[in-house]
Amino acid sequence: MNVIAENERLKQRIRELEQAEEERDRLQAALRRSEEHVRLFVTYTPAAFAMFDREMRYVMASVRYRADFGLGDQELIGRSHYEIFPDVPEHWKAIHKRCLAGASEGNDEEPFPRSDGHVEWGMWKIFPWYAATGEIGGIMLFTEVITKRKQLEDTLRMQAKTLLELSAPIVPISQGVLVLPLVGALDSARAEQMMENLLAKVVERQARVAIIDVTGVPHIDTSSANALLQVARAVRLLGAQVVLTGIRPEVSQAIVGLNIDLTGIVTRRDLQSGIAFATATGPAASSPSVR
Repeated sequence: MNVIAENERLKQRIRELEQAEEERDRLQAALRRSEEHVRLFVTYTPAAFAMFDREMRYVMASVRYRADFGLGDQELIGRSHYEIFPDVPEHWKAIHKRCLAGASEGNDEEPFPRSDGHVEWGMWKIFPWYAATGEIGGIMLFTEVITKRKQLEDTLRMQAKTLLELSAPIVPISQGVLVLPLVGALDSARAEQMMENLLAKVVERQARVAIIDVTGVPHIDTSSANALLQVARAVRLLGAQVVLTGIRPEVSQAIVGLNIDLTGIVTRRDLQSGIAFATATGPAASSPSVR
């Protein structure tokens, strides 16, 4: 009986071991599938992603990462990031060290000078990844090359600046006299650009009179009136006289209603009268008046 019982226990133990082995094989297969899914996701994710160990050796890298940084099909896994990019600046190595120590850092817009002299622009985020033991295993880098977007934004800014300049052209009409005809609404951005351009022209032309014609301005509110006053004060600090022309009756009523003080600014009914005033005064400007 004892032998029979022992045999049964052995058979039971064998069945348990076989089941445990089957469970182990099943778990290993599931782990391999999971790892393959992660590898496929990382490889083909549309984001530029790379994963490094504590020695900054590549663990994984996405196709987009390779494409964005011109790495082609060269082998990356196991190779040092600093071998792949020998021109990595020291401040970037310092960032890697801080993140390997547990920090998370990022930047929405940063230049990347390359060894051949050209500059790439990128946005990036770096943070550590953790091993099963809870220790930092390395860092993960998410990045996007935004050079084309940056170039487009710079182009659009230049175009916007040009449009602002064209919307407020400064015309020299005689020795020492400039005319700035305004057309359209006057907002803070346009006023700032107008002031910058006008002051530069006053200095460049050594102007003694700057005529600002507001015939084409549909309405003047407190903001736009204050903007005009700021321009006038700035011009006067350079030693030039400001003449404001083209104030229509409704605009005049609005200025009075807003209790805006135009003291110190010469006003004339229209541009022709303003030009006549400027050319008649000669080098010495007359005292402010309204006509």
